[in-house]
Amino acid sequence: MGVPGNDFHRDDARLVSRAQAGDQAAFRQLFETYGPLVYRIAARMVGEEDAADLTQDILVRAYQRLGSLRDGQAFHAWISRLAMNMAHDSLRRRKPQTFSLDAPPPGTEEGIDWQLASETPTAEHQMLTGELSAQVRGALDALSPDHRAVVVLHHLEEMPVERIAEILDVPVGTVKSRLARARAELKRLLADYLETRV
Repeated sequence: MGVPGNDFHRDDARLVSRAQAGDQAAFRQLFETYGPLVYRIAARMVGEEDAADLTQDILVRAYQRLGSLRDGQAFHAWISRLAMNMAHDSLRRRKPQTFSLDAPPPGTEEGIDWQLASETPTAEHQMLTGELSAQVRGALDALSPDHRAVVVLHHLEEMPVERIAEILDVPVGTVKSRLARARAELKRLLADYLETRV
C-alpha cells in the first residue's frame, strides 16, 4: 500500500487533465486505480456491509467535483479526503450500532487485512486469529471517527503523518496527538482480551 511516488502523481496529473477535458477513458482509469483505496477506507470506517454503497457514492461525487481540482498531482490526497469526509458524514447519520455476540462484527466476515499471517495455520490458530480479528474490528469501531480515521490511514494504509495532515486538513501535530490517543484507547479496549491470552 503506502503512498504513491512522484511518477505516479505525474500520471495522475495527466489523467486528471484529460478527464477534466471530457476524456471518459481517463475518468475510468483514475477510478479503477483509486477505487480499491476508496473501498478500503470506506470498509474500515463504516464496515463491509455499507462499504460498496459508500464507495459508489464517493466515486460519483468525485466524478462530479473533479473539475474543481486544480492540481492533478494532488488527486491521491483529494480523493482520500473526499472518502474520509463522506465516511464521517455516513457515521454521523447512523444510529448507534449493536452487534450480536454470536456473530462477528461487520467487516470481519472475510477478514480483510485483519488476519494475522501464519506459516502453520492450525485449527486453533485460525480460531484465535479470527477471534483477534473480531476484537480488533470491534475496538476500531468503538473509536471516534477522528481517531478511527488516523488509525486507518496511518496503520492500515501506511500513510505518513504529513500526508494524513494534508488529507484531513489538520496540522501534523493534531494527527500525532490523535494517533497517540487512538493507540491508548485501542490498548485500553483490547486490554482485557489480551490479558486472557497471555
